Amino acid sequence: MTTMLKRASMGIFLLALSGFFAGAALAGVAATKHNLSTSHSVTGQTIYSSDQTEICIFCHTPHDAIKNNSITLWNHTLSAVATYGVYQSPTMNGTPTELGGVTPSTAAASNLCLSCHDGTVAINSFNNASNLNPTTTMVGTTGGMLPTGSTNLGNDLTNDHPVNFTYDTSLATADGSLVNPIDASGSGLTNGLKLYSGKVQCASCHDPHTSAQGAFLRTAMAGSQLCLSCHSK
Repeated sequence: MTTMLKRASMGIFLLALSGFFAGAALAGVAATKHNLSTSHSVTGQTIYSSDQTEICIFCHTPHDAIKNNSITLWNHTLSAVATYGVYQSPTMNGTPTELGGVTPSTAAASNLCLSCHDGTVAINSFNNASNLNPTTTMVGTTGGMLPTGSTNLGNDLTNDHPVNFTYDTSLATADGSLVNPIDASGSGLTNGLKLYSGKVQCASCHDPHTSAQGAFLRTAMAGSQLCLSCHSK
Protein backbone atom coordinates (compact mmCIF):
# COMPACT_ATOMS: atom_id res chain seq x y z
CA MET A 1 0.00 0.00 0.00
CA THR A 2 1.42 3.37 -0.96
CA THR A 3 2.10 6.05 1.65
CA MET A 4 -0.63 8.28 0.19
CA LEU A 5 -3.16 5.46 0.30
CA LYS A 6 -2.20 4.63 3.88
CA ARG A 7 -2.70 8.25 4.90
CA ALA A 8 -6.06 8.38 3.17
CA SER A 9 -7.16 5.17 4.89
CA MET A 10 -6.04 6.50 8.27
CA GLY A 11 -7.94 9.74 7.67
CA ILE A 12 -11.13 7.84 6.89
CA PHE A 13 -10.63 5.73 10.01
CA LEU A 14 -10.16 8.79 12.26
CA LEU A 15 -13.21 10.49 10.80
CA ALA A 16 -15.28 7.38 11.45
CA LEU A 17 -13.91 7.12 14.98
CA SER A 18 -14.67 10.77 15.77
CA GLY A 19 -18.19 10.28 14.46
CA PHE A 20 -18.61 7.26 16.70
CA PHE A 21 -17.56 9.13 19.85
CA ALA A 22 -19.69 12.14 18.96
CA GLY A 23 -22.67 9.84 18.49
CA ALA A 24 -21.93 8.07 21.77
CA ALA A 25 -21.79 11.38 23.65
CA LEU A 26 -25.10 12.51 22.17
CA ALA A 27 -26.67 9.16 22.97
CA GLY A 28 -25.56 9.63 26.58
CA VAL A 29 -27.29 13.00 26.94
CA ALA A 30 -30.34 11.86 25.01
CA ALA A 31 -30.94 9.04 27.49
CA THR A 32 -31.00 11.33 30.54
CA LYS A 33 -33.47 13.81 32.04
CA HIS A 34 -31.26 16.58 30.65
CA ASN A 35 -32.76 15.71 27.30
CA LEU A 36 -35.56 18.23 27.63
CA SER A 37 -36.51 18.05 23.96
CA THR A 38 -39.46 16.32 22.34
CA SER A 39 -37.32 13.18 22.04
CA HIS A 40 -37.03 12.74 25.84
CA SER A 41 -37.18 9.06 26.69
CA VAL A 42 -36.68 8.63 30.44
CA THR A 43 -39.62 6.79 31.96
CA GLY A 44 -41.68 9.05 34.17
CA GLN A 45 -39.97 12.26 33.06
CA THR A 46 -42.35 15.14 33.72
CA ILE A 47 -40.30 18.18 32.65
CA TYR A 48 -39.65 18.61 28.93
CA SER A 49 -40.49 20.76 25.92
CA SER A 50 -43.56 20.05 23.85
CA ASP A 51 -42.10 21.62 20.70
CA GLN A 52 -38.28 21.91 20.91
CA THR A 53 -36.55 19.14 18.96
CA GLU A 54 -32.96 20.21 19.71
CA ILE A 55 -31.31 18.55 22.70
CA CYS A 56 -28.17 20.62 23.27
CA ILE A 57 -29.72 24.08 22.91
CA PHE A 58 -30.94 24.13 26.52
CA CYS A 59 -27.30 24.60 27.57
CA HIS A 60 -25.15 25.22 24.48
CA THR A 61 -25.11 27.14 21.21
CA PRO A 62 -22.53 27.18 18.40
CA HIS A 63 -23.08 30.91 17.80
CA ASP A 64 -23.72 33.99 19.96
CA ALA A 65 -22.74 32.16 23.14
CA ILE A 66 -22.40 33.83 26.54
CA LYS A 67 -18.75 34.89 26.77
CA ASN A 68 -16.74 33.17 29.47
CA ASN A 69 -13.45 31.34 29.03
CA SER A 70 -14.51 28.55 31.43
CA ILE A 71 -17.92 28.06 29.86
CA THR A 72 -18.21 25.94 26.72
CA LEU A 73 -20.44 27.85 24.27
CA TRP A 74 -22.94 28.48 27.06
CA ASN A 75 -26.48 29.38 26.00
CA HIS A 76 -28.64 29.45 29.12
CA THR A 77 -29.46 32.69 30.92
CA LEU A 78 -27.49 32.96 34.16
CA SER A 79 -29.23 33.52 37.49
CA ALA A 80 -29.34 37.04 38.93
CA VAL A 81 -29.44 35.84 42.56
CA ALA A 82 -27.18 38.17 44.57
CA THR A 83 -26.21 35.75 47.31
CA TYR A 84 -26.56 32.02 47.96
CA GLY A 85 -24.50 31.86 51.13
CA VAL A 86 -21.87 29.16 51.70
CA TYR A 87 -21.70 26.03 53.82
CA GLN A 88 -19.76 26.60 57.04
CA SER A 89 -18.24 24.15 59.50
CA PRO A 90 -15.62 24.53 62.26
CA THR A 91 -13.87 21.42 60.93
CA MET A 92 -13.61 22.61 57.32
CA ASN A 93 -10.28 23.93 56.09
CA GLY A 94 -11.48 24.91 52.63
CA THR A 95 -12.75 28.42 51.93
CA PRO A 96 -15.85 28.40 49.69
CA THR A 97 -16.51 31.55 47.68
CA GLU A 98 -19.96 33.08 47.23
CA LEU A 99 -21.55 32.14 43.90
CA GLY A 100 -24.16 34.89 43.81
CA GLY A 101 -23.95 38.25 42.08
CA VAL A 102 -21.86 37.03 39.16
CA THR A 103 -21.62 38.31 35.61
CA PRO A 104 -20.97 36.18 32.52
CA SER A 105 -17.26 36.97 32.82
CA THR A 106 -17.05 35.97 36.50
CA ALA A 107 -19.43 32.98 36.57
CA ALA A 108 -18.00 29.72 37.88
CA ALA A 109 -18.91 26.28 36.58
CA SER A 110 -21.46 25.88 39.38
CA ASN A 111 -23.31 28.98 38.18
CA LEU A 112 -24.17 27.07 35.03
CA CYS A 113 -25.98 24.42 37.06
CA LEU A 114 -27.69 27.05 39.19
CA SER A 115 -29.01 28.85 36.12
CA CYS A 116 -31.70 26.15 36.11
CA HIS A 117 -31.41 24.51 39.51
CA ASP A 118 -31.87 27.54 41.76
CA GLY A 119 -35.42 27.74 40.38
CA THR A 120 -35.31 31.44 39.45
CA VAL A 121 -34.65 31.24 35.70
CA ALA A 122 -36.92 29.61 33.15
CA ILE A 123 -35.49 26.45 31.61
CA ASN A 124 -36.33 27.81 28.16
CA SER A 125 -34.53 31.14 28.72
CA PHE A 126 -31.78 31.14 26.09
CA ASN A 127 -29.15 33.63 25.00
CA ASN A 128 -29.57 32.43 21.41
CA ALA A 129 -32.89 30.91 20.40
CA SER A 130 -33.05 27.95 18.05
CA ASN A 131 -33.23 28.85 14.36
CA LEU A 132 -35.02 25.58 13.71
CA ASN A 133 -37.54 25.89 16.56
CA PRO A 134 -37.54 29.49 17.87
CA THR A 135 -40.36 28.70 20.31
CA THR A 136 -39.64 26.39 23.25
CA THR A 137 -42.69 25.58 25.35
CA MET A 138 -42.07 23.75 28.63
CA VAL A 139 -44.29 21.11 30.22
CA GLY A 140 -44.26 20.28 33.94
CA THR A 141 -42.92 23.67 35.06
CA THR A 142 -44.28 26.87 36.57
CA GLY A 143 -43.51 29.76 34.27
CA GLY A 144 -40.85 27.56 32.71
CA MET A 145 -38.99 27.27 36.04
CA LEU A 146 -38.24 24.10 37.98
CA PRO A 147 -41.02 23.25 40.42
CA THR A 148 -40.35 22.68 44.10
CA GLY A 149 -38.56 19.39 44.61
CA SER A 150 -35.16 17.76 44.96
CA THR A 151 -33.86 19.25 41.71
CA ASN A 152 -34.76 22.80 42.77
CA LEU A 153 -31.95 23.77 45.16
CA GLY A 154 -33.37 27.23 45.81
CA ASN A 155 -31.16 30.23 46.55
CA ASP A 156 -29.83 29.07 49.94
CA LEU A 157 -26.80 26.79 49.62
CA THR A 158 -25.78 26.91 53.29
CA ASN A 159 -27.03 23.35 53.83
CA ASP A 160 -25.48 21.87 50.67
CA HIS A 161 -22.02 20.42 50.06
CA PRO A 162 -19.56 23.33 49.73
CA VAL A 163 -18.44 24.26 46.23
CA ASN A 164 -16.34 26.95 44.58
CA PHE A 165 -13.27 26.45 46.76
CA THR A 166 -9.68 25.52 45.94
CA TYR A 167 -8.82 21.86 46.50
CA ASP A 168 -5.08 21.27 46.25
CA THR A 169 -2.23 19.53 48.07
CA SER A 170 -2.03 22.35 50.62
CA LEU A 171 -5.69 21.87 51.58
CA ALA A 172 -5.32 18.07 51.75
CA THR A 173 -2.29 18.47 54.00
CA ALA A 174 -3.93 21.04 56.25
CA ASP A 175 -7.09 18.97 56.62
CA GLY A 176 -5.36 15.65 57.15
CA SER A 177 -8.34 13.57 56.03
CA LEU A 178 -8.65 14.53 52.38
CA VAL A 179 -7.31 12.59 49.43
CA ASN A 180 -4.43 14.42 47.79
CA PRO A 181 -5.41 15.47 44.24
CA ILE A 182 -3.83 13.45 41.45
CA ASP A 183 -2.32 16.68 40.16
CA ALA A 184 -1.65 19.47 42.66
CA SER A 185 -2.37 22.00 39.91
CA GLY A 186 -5.96 20.79 39.95
CA SER A 187 -6.49 18.62 36.88
CA GLY A 188 -8.44 15.88 38.58
CA LEU A 189 -9.26 13.48 41.41
CA THR A 190 -9.80 9.74 41.75
CA ASN A 191 -12.79 7.83 40.34
CA GLY A 192 -13.37 10.32 37.57
CA LEU A 193 -14.12 13.30 39.81
CA LYS A 194 -12.93 16.62 38.39
CA LEU A 195 -11.69 20.01 39.48
CA TYR A 196 -12.36 23.22 37.59
CA SER A 197 -9.47 25.66 37.61
CA GLY A 198 -8.35 23.81 40.73
CA LYS A 199 -11.72 24.23 42.45
CA VAL A 200 -14.54 21.94 43.56
CA GLN A 201 -17.71 22.73 41.65
CA CYS A 202 -21.09 21.02 41.23
CA ALA A 203 -19.72 19.25 38.15
CA SER A 204 -16.87 17.80 40.20
CA CYS A 205 -19.27 15.12 41.40
CA HIS A 206 -22.00 15.42 38.75
CA ASP A 207 -21.63 14.82 35.01
CA PRO A 208 -24.49 16.65 33.25
CA HIS A 209 -24.10 14.50 30.13
CA THR A 210 -24.64 11.04 31.56
CA SER A 211 -26.63 9.47 34.36
CA ALA A 212 -25.27 5.93 34.31
CA GLN A 213 -24.73 6.08 38.09
CA GLY A 214 -28.02 7.86 38.75
CA ALA A 215 -28.46 11.51 39.73
CA PHE A 216 -25.81 12.37 37.12
CA LEU A 217 -23.09 11.20 39.52
CA ARG A 218 -19.57 10.59 38.19
CA THR A 219 -19.13 7.49 40.31
CA ALA A 220 -21.31 5.18 42.37
CA MET A 221 -22.66 5.97 45.82
CA ALA A 222 -22.51 2.26 46.80
CA GLY A 223 -20.09 1.87 49.67
CA SER A 224 -19.81 5.67 49.74
CA GLN A 225 -17.41 5.43 46.81
CA LEU A 226 -18.25 8.98 45.75
CA CYS A 227 -17.53 10.43 49.20
CA LEU A 228 -14.34 8.41 49.64
CA SER A 229 -12.99 9.77 46.35
CA CYS A 230 -12.12 12.92 48.32
CA HIS A 231 -12.57 12.08 51.98
CA SER A 232 -10.04 9.67 53.47
CA LYS A 233 -11.86 8.35 56.52
